[in-house]
Amino acid sequence: MKGSVRIFIYLLLYSLLLFALSALAIYVLPSGLTLRDLLLPGIVLPVIVALSFVVLIFGKTREAERQPVFTIVAIGLKFVLSIIFALTYFIVLKRTGRDYIVLFFFLYLAFTVYLLKVMFKVLGNKSLK
Repeated sequence: MKGSVRIFIYLLLYSLLLFALSALAIYVLPSGLTLRDLLLPGIVLPVIVALSFVVLIFGKTREAERQPVFTIVAIGLKFVLSIIFALTYFIVLKRTGRDYIVLFFFLYLAFTVYLLKVMFKVLGNKSLK
């Protein structure tokens, strides 16, 4: 349980750092983005990753032979929820400019790298039989 809380605290700190770096990039680099444009993906993507962590941690507490299934479900859940968010973000909210697309995929890539890093750390060097 202690490790689970630590994962979510690190996710919060990582999200804040990523948000600060993105805000700095918006002001330094010439783009048409504002902080309002950063809020929605900056909040939704960490929530999606947190849901994936919940599935991963739930699978870690289960029997060892089912742990790879929960890992795959966690990755699949993140992918499906991110696709739904992307479709909503680009089509419904009409955020189709180049700057919006770059911002979304930058944040998506950053949170995917973080998710995979934590998954490898949580799972350790277990072999999949």
